[in-house]
Amino acid sequence: MKVVAVSGDRLQLAADRAAGCTACAMRKGCGAVELAAAARPDLIEIARPDGLAVTAGDEVELLLPGGSFLAAVALAYLLPTLGVVGAAAGGLALGLPDPWVALLCLLALALALVPFGRAGRRDGLQNAFRIVAVHRAARLPGCGGT
Repeated sequence: MKVVAVSGDRLQLAADRAAGCTACAMRKGCGAVELAAAARPDLIEIARPDGLAVTAGDEVELLLPGGSFLAAVALAYLLPTLGVVGAAAGGLALGLPDPWVALLCLLALALALVPFGRAGRRDGLQNAFRIVAVHRAARLPGCGGT
């Protein structure tokens, strides 16, 4: 990920959505490449480890421990699925009309996505990322670098 900004003990990183597209032979005629180029990059903010000297333009490699990854996947996919299935089963067991069951499922889906949204904030999942490598950006002489 590319370092966009460094502010105190936080790093703002830009995620490249189409990392595999750069090596693809079909790149010129691919619609996914065009869509990815039109979209703004995803930005995440993580804690900067003490003593780590990075500047905007550098690239870092991140590690997400397996347990944190599985927790994120469960919050993003398993919990909403279980919420919708449970709401549908409960609504049908109560004999509610189909439109009410659908509304109940939408409400369950919205509520089931709240924990994932909270995990993605500053005190959640982003603190689980660890920087494992730093790749310095090429700096031109006279432009503030060496």
